Amino acid sequence: MHWYKIETNKGENSTYHYVGSSELDADGLIKKAQNGFFIHLTDLLYMDRGKMEEWAEWDKALIPSVYINPKDIIAVMEFKGDPREFYHE
Repeated sequence: MHWYKIETNKGENSTYHYVGSSELDADGLIKKAQNGFFIHLTDLLYMDRGKMEEWAEWDKALIPSVYINPKDIIAVMEFKGDPREFYHE
């Protein structure tokens, strides 16, 4: 499993970062986006005061998964491993 932080354009000089995992390596993920396909991240996390938290802690109503429009992607950064191991108390 590969873990990513993907920065997206929200418009009006605003961005949003998604943190999640994908079975695709970085080259495969980028090729998929270049071909116009949505990028699917699962196991979504969010940062709270320097600690990575499970998405369900933020919003229990949603499945912790997202499909990102490739037209909105600004940057793709791959973590060395599970970000919960790097950002904890």
